[in-house]
Amino acid sequence: KPSQALVLSRPLDRARIAMAAVVGGPGDPAGDAPDSTASQVLPRKLQLPSGLIDVPICESILTKEMRLILSIDGSEMSMTALAFVTEGVMQHDKATFVEVLHIYDESKDHLPVHCQKVALMATCDAIMTGSVSAHRYQLNWVQRKGAGTTGQQICDAIRTLPADYICMGFYGLKGKKDYTDIMGTKLSTNVFNALHHGNGCSVICIKDEILGLLPLKEKHATFVVSVTLSKSSTKAFLDAVRLSKAGDAIHVVYVGRTRSDNYVWEPAADEPRDFAAETRAKYESFISSLQDEAEPIFSRFRDRELKFVLLSPDQGETLARSVVRYADEVNADFVVVGANASDRVARDKTPVGSVSLQMCFLTSRNFIVANWIDVSLRVYDQTVMSSREQKA
Repeated sequence: KPSQALVLSRPLDRARIAMAAVVGGPGDPAGDAPDSTASQVLPRKLQLPSGLIDVPICESILTKEMRLILSIDGSEMSMTALAFVTEGVMQHDKATFVEVLHIYDESKDHLPVHCQKVALMATCDAIMTGSVSAHRYQLNWVQRKGAGTTGQQICDAIRTLPADYICMGFYGLKGKKDYTDIMGTKLSTNVFNALHHGNGCSVICIKDEILGLLPLKEKHATFVVSVTLSKSSTKAFLDAVRLSKAGDAIHVVYVGRTRSDNYVWEPAADEPRDFAAETRAKYESFISSLQDEAEPIFSRFRDRELKFVLLSPDQGETLARSVVRYADEVNADFVVVGANASDRVARDKTPVGSVSLQMCFLTSRNFIVANWIDVSLRVYDQTVMSSREQKA
């Protein structure tokens, strides 16, 4: 059965209608600002909820060359991240370019030999050379400008590439000694900077210290994606699909709540809303299109195991703990959440929402913060598409 979004978009204007309908407004506390272009295109009786991601942008997220920065310092977590990128992502996604980034300090001659700049470069170069062709990666060893500047230099590298993703360990060489205390959790300062200043770059954070825990080669991964009706949640789902490989499982999880719960807007009597039903319809429609062989782009990912899960929280359980509990139950490899940093900053909020951060901190799993920047199709054409043409 074709997805509802596709049925509506194809006869009208495929370039302007979203693959996924996304609510933005008071009905969804995590929703992004609505995009009025949808209501200008769809007839009233066929209108989907406002705030849509255009089909070409969805397709581009899934197919364009992935530019990824791998931040490395020789610590166990960063070396595990290196293995995840070289033995995982770059093997099943041939449209991936990686910049291995190391910020070094000449004054730190006390570091273990394998963590010093020359030895670390030799190790990384050998691993990259043995994994992929030379045109798919570059090594970028940069001297630290001063105390406390490493995080900012990582963010500068993100903008310079520019990167779609950054992969890094949850802690660096200093472990919990070099951290930012946020919401009662000790978070690596560099990870904090990437989350809060990385702009549109999604963050892949590796907590596993043992290589055998990673879903590499024949071992299939399980992604748990926390969703609402926001565009950033849609981006989280797309990132999970893009980073997955054939046979991986993607569980799209929505935590259902009662009408009396503070997390859910109480609609007027003449405008009933069922957010759980709307979210289920949205993602089941999305999943249907990914499994439709008639879809030239989305059907490339039909070999993933996709399912929507409506999760009921236990008594007294927060939304974040509900998702973390479910991730533990299914032995997930990654917890994936969405963020809309630019929109939140414009509204004087932190770049990543508190609920999303709680999920990342509470879970013992690796996590991905999928960042979404809301752009029009015109802006997209002038940036992403024009850069492709210049490269060609």
